[in-house]
Amino acid sequence: MSTLAALRVLVVDDHPIVREGVRRILEAAPDMQVVGEANDGASALALAARLLPDAAVVDVGLPDMSGLELVRLLKAQRAALTVVMLSMYDDAEYARESRVAGASAYVVKDSAATMLATQLRLAVGPRIGDTRTDTPAGPTPWERIAQLTPRECDVLRGIASGQTNKAIAGAYGISPRTVETHRERLMRKLGVSTVAGLTALALETGMLTAPDR
Repeated sequence: MSTLAALRVLVVDDHPIVREGVRRILEAAPDMQVVGEANDGASALALAARLLPDAAVVDVGLPDMSGLELVRLLKAQRAALTVVMLSMYDDAEYARESRVAGASAYVVKDSAATMLATQLRLAVGPRIGDTRTDTPAGPTPWERIAQLTPRECDVLRGIASGQTNKAIAGAYGISPRTVETHRERLMRKLGVSTVAGLTALALETGMLTAPDR
């Protein structure tokens, strides 16, 4: 078992019920500790400067600024801070914008109970002193991508680029229903449950810069 100190997390959301829910999810994990909560961007910046958390979970919409703006400011304030964007939108464009702003992951609220702690661990990465040997490492994102067929790669790039099923179908001479089938297979193979998750994985592995087949 690991003897690492808990991952210290700042939670930023303007809804108290959501903050409480995120706190419960994270603190149910033995390696997570919520060290602060903020209901707007200004408070989050002040707390991040004072508490120096390892990571921040930031809602996409806040009263005084957008979540994207806060991500940029948090990263400018301390580049080492890991930020995970939390959103109610399973939207590829939101996921892309979050990555560009500096977020390491994008988690849809509907899947937060099962995905949030996992995404935080993946985003922060291995830490000094992490000696866990009880759980074998899973495949890397690149290993998962390598399992895909050429057509699945085409469809993944289309999804991650924000194209509709109809547009992807027209580009490759297949039906929209076939595109939907490919999307379902992609989610199974890649271990994600949302379009945002597919987009994040495509960005992480450079799929969007791959040449057309």
